Amino acid sequence: MAQNPEVVLRYRDGRTQRGKLLTADTEREVFSIQEDGGKSADVPFSVLKAVFFPQYGPGESIEPAVGSQLSVEFADGEVIRGVAHYNPERNGFFLFPHDRSKNDRIFVVNSAIVSIEVEKL
Repeated sequence: MAQNPEVVLRYRDGRTQRGKLLTADTEREVFSIQEDGGKSADVPFSVLKAVFFPQYGPGESIEPAVGSQLSVEFADGEVIRGVAHYNPERNGFFLFPHDRSKNDRIFVVNSAIVSIEVEKL
């Protein structure tokens, strides 16, 4: 993964924000990002739906997707399908979407999920 990767934060209220990820602290439940303009900010999990890690271009190594086939539904009705190791006792998890042409992986905030289903192959 690139140092300070570009990320897209999707908020529960529908907003979207781009920035560079500085740190992710799952214990404190906060992402520290550098916003456009260079200002840094802490974004709590409680306001986030998910954090998307976009693809950067051809030739970049893609981490293989390992885990269960999942269908994740959010409060706004959006459903994302992919592969992940889901643990309901954790604060979030990485979901590798089936179509990775735009996003390599997505950090899903557990408290933003309405339902999650393991899909049969």
